[in-house]
Amino acid sequence: MSYSFTDIFDIPSLTRLCESYTETNGVVTALLDLQGNVHIKTGWQDICTQFHRVNPTSAKRCTESDTHLAGQLAAGKKYNVYRCQNGLVDVAVPVFVDGEHVANFFTGQFLFEEADQEHFRRQGETLGYDLIPYMDALNRVPVFNEEEIRKIIDFLVCLAQIMGEMGKSRLDLLNMQKLQQEKVIELEGIKNKLETLAAEDPLTGLYNRRSFNRRLNEEFSRAKRYRHDLSVAMIDVDFFKVINDTYGHAAGDEILIAVANTLMKNVRSSDFVARLGGDEFCIIFPEMSSKNSLAVLEKIRALVHQIKIPQTGTLPSLTCSIGLAQVRADYTSADMLLINADKALYQSKSQGRNCSTEFLDTGQMVD
Repeated sequence: MSYSFTDIFDIPSLTRLCESYTETNGVVTALLDLQGNVHIKTGWQDICTQFHRVNPTSAKRCTESDTHLAGQLAAGKKYNVYRCQNGLVDVAVPVFVDGEHVANFFTGQFLFEEADQEHFRRQGETLGYDLIPYMDALNRVPVFNEEEIRKIIDFLVCLAQIMGEMGKSRLDLLNMQKLQQEKVIELEGIKNKLETLAAEDPLTGLYNRRSFNRRLNEEFSRAKRYRHDLSVAMIDVDFFKVINDTYGHAAGDEILIAVANTLMKNVRSSDFVARLGGDEFCIIFPEMSSKNSLAVLEKIRALVHQIKIPQTGTLPSLTCSIGLAQVRADYTSADMLLINADKALYQSKSQGRNCSTEFLDTGQMVD
């Protein structure tokens, strides 16, 4: 089984049933898994618990009895009755769940006829028992006739069958729950993949416009609430359409990927980089002044200038234009920040490209 023994069987409920059976009939019970672990034990006789299973010699005989009983059941017997070498009788019934032998139900520690007092006295002397309590324990061992034994065995066989059926039901339930859990995990994985696809640009792996707009609104609200700095940069690859038309879309894609990697490697983990479409990229700089943001952007611009794409061969050095805007007290929406960053980007392009421009609250631009 792929589940533990206690997953399959309701041990507390079975224990209460066995305790009631023992109290009513004086019959001992035990439920053992195939590894010999005892899960239920009720009404065991003192002669076994205080003598036979304590002394090393007689305890070995008990183990041999348990092994013999279990071995016969493994061979396919419906039940097994065995007189152990210590003189008592044991009975075992197999428990099957979905055709698999998983446990053995034991009873025993009784006699078929009145005890041979002399035999047990000699046995007690040989094993070094304290004879008075040993013989007293012997006299408490129940004696069952053939009809009583038959009823006990019938009960155990019926109980083992019911246990198997209940175990099968619990096993089916566990398997169904496992399948449901696996399905939930599978669906969660699909959901995460879909969310990733919905949030990311498939070419560069950067966040897409939808994710950018959501994050920009979040950061804008946070900056206004806590009066934090917030800068937004827009970045365009210069003459990208010409490059794309001249060298092909494969080369263009390589350029976009290289630029995206350059951006990601040179910002903080708290910054947010996105590709809005085409050759247009954006960076959100939470809690960063425009001065520090410009320093980062100038470093990025210099690194973009160093990008080499093998397919382009004679392509002149790559350049980019950058526009930056910082949140101001009078801004009422994140759109104003983006609009002003776009104005600064347009100014960079108007000034010959390959430069960075910051939008000032006066409407002026500064390189």
